Amino acid sequence: MQTYPATARFWQCVAVIVISLIPGLFTTLMEPDAALYAGIAKQIVWRGDWVNLFADGKDWLDKPHLPFWISALSFKIFGVSTFAYKLPAFLCWLLGARFTFLFARHFYGEGAAQIAALVYLTALHAIISSNDVRAEPYLTCFLIGASWYLAKAGGNVWNIVPAAFFTGLAMMTKGPFVLIPIGGGMLFHWALQKDWKQLLQWRWYLYLVLCAVFILPELWCLWLQFDAHPEKTVFDRQNVSGIRFFLWDSQFGRFFNTGPIKGKGDPFFFLHTLLWALLPWSLLLYAAIFQRFRRLRQGAEWITLGAGMLTLLVFSLSRFQLPHYLNILFPYFSILLAAWLYGLAGEKKVFITQRVISVIVVVLLAAITVLFQPPYWWVYMVLSAAAFVVWWLLKKPEDVVRVSVLASVCVAVFLNVFFYPALVKYQGGSETAVWKNKKFPGETVQFYKINSYSFEFYSDAPVVRSDSAQGLVYTGREGLASLDEQGIRYKTEAVFPSYRVTRLDGKFVNRATRAKELDSVWVLRVR
Repeated sequence: MQTYPATARFWQCVAVIVISLIPGLFTTLMEPDAALYAGIAKQIVWRGDWVNLFADGKDWLDKPHLPFWISALSFKIFGVSTFAYKLPAFLCWLLGARFTFLFARHFYGEGAAQIAALVYLTALHAIISSNDVRAEPYLTCFLIGASWYLAKAGGNVWNIVPAAFFTGLAMMTKGPFVLIPIGGGMLFHWALQKDWKQLLQWRWYLYLVLCAVFILPELWCLWLQFDAHPEKTVFDRQNVSGIRFFLWDSQFGRFFNTGPIKGKGDPFFFLHTLLWALLPWSLLLYAAIFQRFRRLRQGAEWITLGAGMLTLLVFSLSRFQLPHYLNILFPYFSILLAAWLYGLAGEKKVFITQRVISVIVVVLLAAITVLFQPPYWWVYMVLSAAAFVVWWLLKKPEDVVRVSVLASVCVAVFLNVFFYPALVKYQGGSETAVWKNKKFPGETVQFYKINSYSFEFYSDAPVVRSDSAQGLVYTGREGLASLDEQGIRYKTEAVFPSYRVTRLDGKFVNRATRAKELDSVWVLRVR
């Protein structure tokens, strides 16, 4: 069975997916992470300082510099805006699809490469992350790019240079843990090929040296901001080494729970998270992995299996577990799934599985639309009806990819056109900042017993954090109660509803019960 035979149709499908995601480039950034990271990049531009990272009004040591540099450069070109923050991440994510395609085509042919690219582009959490932008779109692209050039380096040693370059970019995005999927995939591949002589090849050691060279800008900036200033207080202590944090504590320290930032986790978290994060492909992925382990010695390559499963194991054993961590494995899982799916000979069970999943997705989205009732919600209901017509027409087993893509396009349209634009109206920080910019343009605002990364990013003037309130003040219920208790006089300039939009629950989604779930934020003029 050739599940997606026509190149023209493939590009039509890619175009539809990309178009369905473009509206998300203009949707207000959500708290906490996306707004925080955009705010850090904004500080780079406002301060004119590309070495020191600042957040919450102080030195910030958590993530490496590269994503903030990229966002800041975009701000310099397009101005500080939502679009300018999301655009480079979106382009990187699309480049990751290109590398996924090239990798799959190299080992499995054109048909499997088309499926792999479509799986990558339509996975549910990839769609979510293209809107709620963190570091993952960059990291995903850099990882699969590095793996692709390493896979070709066995035939042409010059591919070591771009492989090391992309690895360096990945390390300056998330830290040296990225060597686990990149190196783990290659080692697993050599092990199953019994090709241990590769460990004696000088090219791989040259690759490591070049990786070290490419991360020198990150190490130098960390030295300047932290190691050269032991008097700075970071993580509630002094003498903190930024270089040590980058090389160990930021990732490996978290995995072993020995770093300054600690967590707790469930060893099965990523196994059940993958069930929804890779929808509508997740059940097929589990089947593909199972079949790959059954035929472990068969196949053109084992890089994708090694990279995906080894990293998934490390993630599962760590104490830090968030759904978006899985995104960096989507290229490897997409190639694994595509190789298995393309090799099936008209398997009807697979088609039925995807057809059932796709109709469930469309029905659930329609149900959420009725409950949430965003503006023009009836338009989405009409589009859902049209999707059902297309779904009904896709009855042949070779339509398995098309019917899956249909479900994902419905998800993308729902999120980016209807749901997210309505949802962020309940994000008090960003809504208040837009109002403040019109009412009091250019005026500094003081945070009092509250913090809002979205307000800080969208405000047209710097914010001040203080234990006392004066001037134009942004606060919540705690701050308001404190002012009343102290007998401090103030004038209420505005009140906005507020909800943590990344922590949804059924009562908020239901329009009938939403009002009871809302909090409030205030803009006060304190005399």
